[in-house]
Amino acid sequence: MAKKKEASPLVQLKDFEAKLSSASALPRITILRGQESWFHNRVIRLLADKATELGLEVNHHDPSDPDFDGRGLFADLRGGSLFGSAMAVIVRNTGDLLKRNGAQDSDLTALLMTYMAGTTPAGAVVIHETSLRADHRLVKAAAKAEGALFHFRRLNDATAPWAPDPRTVELVQWIRMRAAERGLKLRPEEAVFLSSAVGNDLSALESEFGKLAATGTENMLKTVGWHAGGTPWDVATKVLYEKSSTAVAAVEGLFSLGFQGKDSKRVLDPSALVAMLTTSLIKTVRQGIAVGEAKSFGMAGPQAAALAGIGGAPRTVATNLEKASSRPVREWSLMLDDLVAMERRMKTGGTVDANDFVLFTLKWRTRRRR
Repeated sequence: MAKKKEASPLVQLKDFEAKLSSASALPRITILRGQESWFHNRVIRLLADKATELGLEVNHHDPSDPDFDGRGLFADLRGGSLFGSAMAVIVRNTGDLLKRNGAQDSDLTALLMTYMAGTTPAGAVVIHETSLRADHRLVKAAAKAEGALFHFRRLNDATAPWAPDPRTVELVQWIRMRAAERGLKLRPEEAVFLSSAVGNDLSALESEFGKLAATGTENMLKTVGWHAGGTPWDVATKVLYEKSSTAVAAVEGLFSLGFQGKDSKRVLDPSALVAMLTTSLIKTVRQGIAVGEAKSFGMAGPQAAALAGIGGAPRTVATNLEKASSRPVREWSLMLDDLVAMERRMKTGGTVDANDFVLFTLKWRTRRRR
């Protein structure tokens, strides 16, 4: 049986908002996974507001907080309300508290399994952990118990060959939704501009909405500064496949503003950015070499892609295979020589910075146009 396709974060959120608005009780357990913290915060706020509306006491716990009290969390899950009232227990960043102890569940997992299976103490629990796996025992048990399960990945911010209209991109749809919620009237093309200028950073976009609320959207080009960089992987794609002006802007944006890592913290360390961007470029260039060599031996596209380590959905494979075939093997090899030299310089104490990647971009984009 084919695996059911996961709904986009926007669809998951809208469906939950609709259900929660008319609900007479909270889900016994809600689990929030994935890397996009804006959606986590939104759902937690919705649940906390609904709990208050329903008369529940709301208690927050965060094991990553230095003042976290584990005894208080366990007491809440066992029915520790001073007044015997129903309680909504919200646990952010569970981290190691859900990791197995050898072959046994952790103490928190075991307690949550008991909590979820019963009706006492009255109330609900919300578990937030970005790295929690879908095959974790708690997640699978929550699915069987019809809990509310969410996986909020980062929004797609690029068009695809089968959907080339940038107005349909998830990030642009989110921008239009949030702008409307904040009373801003954005035309579709203005939302596209914002997504390009600010990038896939929902917190930064929220800040831009604040500026636009004060200044209006009429002079958006002056109000919103261009500071999108993207992840090192996004930037590597731009350097190798997009026009030089876009690629150079992406490199400069990455080194000026960093990027949001999987833990939702911003990575700003230049040496870390150099290492990640170099690794991403080398990996992609090597894929181009592998595809070209495979095709020279008569291999078909799918075989060449597999040999080069290009995976994913069929359309994604087809797109990346086309990109990897966009240059001759000789050109990919010369690019690899430049990148390996850059990597060697970095590892032997030499200086490598944004300028090196800008020069690399201009060198190879110029050569490709000849």
